[in-house]
Amino acid sequence: MPDPVLLLHGLARTGLSMRPMARALARGGFAPHVVDYPSRKHGIDGLVAEVVAPRVDALLAAGADRVHFVTHSLGGVLVRAFAAGRSDAGRPLPEGSRAVMLAPPHGGSEVADVLRHRQPFRGVLGPALGELGTGDASVPLRLGPVRGVEAGVVAGTRALVPFGRLFSGPHDGLVSVASATAPDGLADHVVVARTHALLMMAPGVIAQTVRFLQTGRFEPAQGPPA
Repeated sequence: MPDPVLLLHGLARTGLSMRPMARALARGGFAPHVVDYPSRKHGIDGLVAEVVAPRVDALLAAGADRVHFVTHSLGGVLVRAFAAGRSDAGRPLPEGSRAVMLAPPHGGSEVADVLRHRQPFRGVLGPALGELGTGDASVPLRLGPVRGVEAGVVAGTRALVPFGRLFSGPHDGLVSVASATAPDGLADHVVVARTHALLMMAPGVIAQTVRFLQTGRFEPAQGPPA
């Protein structure tokens, strides 16, 4: 039985953004399940309970020995929160479960700090936006080390949106490299010259994702990211 992989998109995206990744995972011997979930409807705890927990339970009940994930942005925080046992819905995943997290705001996002105070962003993007910042309301900052899943992070350094002044170091336009790789407990990470919105569609990132799920390690980057 191929290992199942749940693919979770980011805030205000849809499952379509994860389709190229899903096709590559199928070719790599996995059973991908693209999750199209209402990212703007609930806060992080609600999304863990409504989106992650029931799908993990269903796959385990169907006979899966472990459950893998590929996530983009917010999706990585949801898996980290679930595996860390945050709230009654969360619990550690079976041994051998892996997650590749693309540009997760594990240390919070400076862009979320700004947008959560502004309309129409606050209304359109929903309650999770206010929990992804770097201040006292930040859920990622309260999660502690990554635990309950073997996790690797892919961080980007190419920005196509005008928020550069908010960052003090390399970033992908919405999440800094420092934030994506912030928590202790990561199995591996790699930095690539890609932008936040298109990270999951880059051929090199897709290849790195398949490699990590197969081996637990990324291929070392060749030279510094552009």
